[in-house]
Amino acid sequence: MDRVIPETGPTAEPAVRRPDDNREAFTAVHRAEIRHLVETPWKAHAETGARISEAERRAYTPALRIVEQDADAAAAARELTELRRAARSRQWDGAGTGTTHTWDDRVRDAFRGVQHGINVIGLPYDWEIRDPVHNAGEAVADKAAGTFEAFVQGYFGSGASWATAGVGVALKATVDGVARIAPPMDDTWRWSIDANVFSAHTRGVCTVVVQDPVSGAVLGPQGERTIQLWSHTSQTGAGGAGSGSFFASDIAPTVTLTAGQVCNVNFLLSVFTDQSGDIFFGHSYADCRLRVHLPFFVVHMNV
Repeated sequence: MDRVIPETGPTAEPAVRRPDDNREAFTAVHRAEIRHLVETPWKAHAETGARISEAERRAYTPALRIVEQDADAAAAARELTELRRAARSRQWDGAGTGTTHTWDDRVRDAFRGVQHGINVIGLPYDWEIRDPVHNAGEAVADKAAGTFEAFVQGYFGSGASWATAGVGVALKATVDGVARIAPPMDDTWRWSIDANVFSAHTRGVCTVVVQDPVSGAVLGPQGERTIQLWSHTSQTGAGGAGSGSFFASDIAPTVTLTAGQVCNVNFLLSVFTDQSGDIFFGHSYADCRLRVHLPFFVVHMNV
């Protein structure tokens, strides 16, 4: 579903189009660059969280040994664990709702300032992205449907988890100019933290990355745009949910292209959690899920 609003007539050449051959467009080089973009800020957070969790366990180990020697206390500890499991099964209940923009408003924003030279690129996309994934993270993508999703289900251990999912397409410019890529991402998300004494953290973002087809480098002047949907830390309990959170113009990258140049356009989402797990005196868990449907996107070329 590729369309162009022509400059002179219905047979005018589009400013961007699909290249004739894109079988080798998305390679390990491109995956590595995306992995670096996603994981660099999260690895530092994860390393700090791991040190904190390990210190917590060392600090409370002597008290735990005392509890283990008391049959009643040990039984209460086991009961407490089961009660926490039951409480976590209801963790999505009562999650707050974020700001919602209607689909019609988001589509109008994608076409804002419409004039000759706007190109509409639709399904199917050329490739799927399900990496990086770490620890309890999971990722799903469907290039034919234009849907992608990532989620983390908090587990009974400590540490950080993350996942990235997305779809991508190769584009070829037919003229020199500046391209602004506006994707009306239809997002749906929710997160939950269950904590007592210890803290947990969760975060969710959407990103668009435009890469060089050979080196995988991000194109300029602004070939990567990210918007944060939520970021929350809690030592008690908290939750949130939302949909239709942002406009295409909020996340639209801008790149300079020359006639005949090919570029890779990747539409991504990522989720992150960090938790302490279950320690006798307390616990912390984080869960989250983010899903996007992108039936088409708009390329504004020299507009």
